[in-house]
Amino acid sequence: MKWLFTDFDGTLRNSRDEKNLITKNDMDFVKKMQKNGNKIIVSTGRPFEHISEHLKENYPDFIPDYYLTNAGAAIYDNKGNELFAKYLPVDLTNKIINFVENNRSEIFSLVYSFKGEENFFYHDHWEEEMSETFMGMKPQNRPFNYIKDKEMICFKMSCKTSTWNTLMKNLKNKKISFSYVSNNLKEITFNEIHNAEVSKGNAIKEMAKIFNIDKKDIIVAGDDNNDLSMFKEFFENSYMVIQEHNVNIRDKAKYVIDKLSDIKID
Repeated sequence: MKWLFTDFDGTLRNSRDEKNLITKNDMDFVKKMQKNGNKIIVSTGRPFEHISEHLKENYPDFIPDYYLTNAGAAIYDNKGNELFAKYLPVDLTNKIINFVENNRSEIFSLVYSFKGEENFFYHDHWEEEMSETFMGMKPQNRPFNYIKDKEMICFKMSCKTSTWNTLMKNLKNKKISFSYVSNNLKEITFNEIHNAEVSKGNAIKEMAKIFNIDKKDIIVAGDDNNDLSMFKEFFENSYMVIQEHNVNIRDKAKYVIDKLSDIKID
């Protein structure tokens, strides 16, 4: 039995598709894998509540076996049972919130995520059509007290690169451990902050322990920076789906493919 851990945006839902949908070829591929007794795990930066509802609404005849969510911070079965989770330490959460409060004008958007809820705390350049892209998320514009007492899975923020560098320096000076993924666009950077042990690669290793999965039976597929840990841990069975944004990281996977259904299963 093979276990396919596939990223969603840009991989299972190939962003080169004009309708931004899972193509028929790729959908037939994952369904056939399941029919043949293999497992499909959607491995995404999105939270469980959003990705599971999106799939139910748009692809009701496809049910993944498991969900690896928030870039590896949590794992759920397809009934919503949490199998594994790594939350942010309280001191890290407090430092991030305080930094955002003190540098509000330089941080253009903030996403908070805790069990059962992920949403925009605020977004300075929000447009209604963005809600579809973010699977129903909208700016909540709540007071900061709303997130100060929550056990956080992660934060996501967009800001100036200089502001992000200042936050990183402050956290490191405080000797607070964390992990992060950054995606840069000119002077603006979009970042995800997680528990120090969080990555997709680490989450797959945790799942392998839970289900006693042999490493040779694990296949990983992705297209972006938060997939690199999967490629590193499971390089021999790693696949990079070609997208414009991954030209400089394609060598991190063993195989480069046009679409998910190009994967060959023994």
